[in-house]
Amino acid sequence: MPTPPAADAWPDLPPRVPERTLRTWGPGVRGGSSTVFDVYGHDDRVLYKKYAVPRAEEDLDRLVQLYRGLDDDSATLVRRRYAWPLAVVAGPDGAVAGVLVPRVPMAYQAHLSTKKVRVRDLNYLLYEARAARVGVEPASLREKLRLIRALVEALRWLEARGLVHEDLAAHNLLWTLRPQPAVLLLDCDSIRPVDSVVEEPLLTSTDWTDPRVLTGDTPRPDHASTVYAVGLITARVLVAPSWRPSGVDTDDPLGGQVPAALAPLIRASVRASGSRPRLSQWLTTLDAVIDAMTGEGPELEATPSVSPVESLPRTAWTYALKGRLAVTVGFVIGAVAAVVLLTGLL
Repeated sequence: MPTPPAADAWPDLPPRVPERTLRTWGPGVRGGSSTVFDVYGHDDRVLYKKYAVPRAEEDLDRLVQLYRGLDDDSATLVRRRYAWPLAVVAGPDGAVAGVLVPRVPMAYQAHLSTKKVRVRDLNYLLYEARAARVGVEPASLREKLRLIRALVEALRWLEARGLVHEDLAAHNLLWTLRPQPAVLLLDCDSIRPVDSVVEEPLLTSTDWTDPRVLTGDTPRPDHASTVYAVGLITARVLVAPSWRPSGVDTDDPLGGQVPAALAPLIRASVRASGSRPRLSQWLTTLDAVIDAMTGEGPELEATPSVSPVESLPRTAWTYALKGRLAVTVGFVIGAVAAVVLLTGLL
């Protein structure tokens, strides 16, 4: 009798795939710098991300080779946490045309009451009143904290390998509560070695970017930028989706659902200058806060209701500008975008 395949068996892919050999279907889902296509074959488990903006071939090859060098268990972990580049796609001239990435698992797709299916990105956690109206289950405080912990754990795996994700933003973070709280990072072709020299433009989302990067104090996101993103994401999940640091160190309460033990860590993580805590400190603090909680849901403090006009925003890519003018530009763009996005419909 033949041996049944492993539960997480994965199609074998070469490190480089000619674009002419791919059979795609559908119009594709357009983003700011790429279009994602469904692909026939490969057990229906991969997608083709075709670039409109060129990417550095060396960086992509490095990511593909890192994945190919992992043992089976580590490779499975990577595919569960990250939309990691599995193979580089070469165009007719041999240049990079795109990458193959894992298809998003069903657990991260939301079947809305409007009959639409959408990936469950962070906006469905931030704008939870609107999300609930279209059938997305809200998360309890404990579940939110476990989601944040899962994010920190995924980012720490990158940090331990000297890597940094350059575009940590709401549209690049998917989440699920079933069977347990978990996250999936998208746009992992934006991952690079933290000390590498990169000449290509920084493709990032201004409202989520480390101020040190926007002002040019550091040329590209680094490990401190990752900590900033964690602090900002945590505050926006637990306080308000539009929360931003004041730029002034203060011990005033953050409000919302922030546990007292977590507030100093958030503030230290989003400070514009000075040292920031390590991701290991985030894990230790989150574990202590979660362990100290009692109960599982109804008895936990509910998130305050928000305005009925709140809606899930559509997301967009922006180029991070260089120089100190970028901060002002970024804030103005963010303010205008917020007005437009919050009046949009699903």
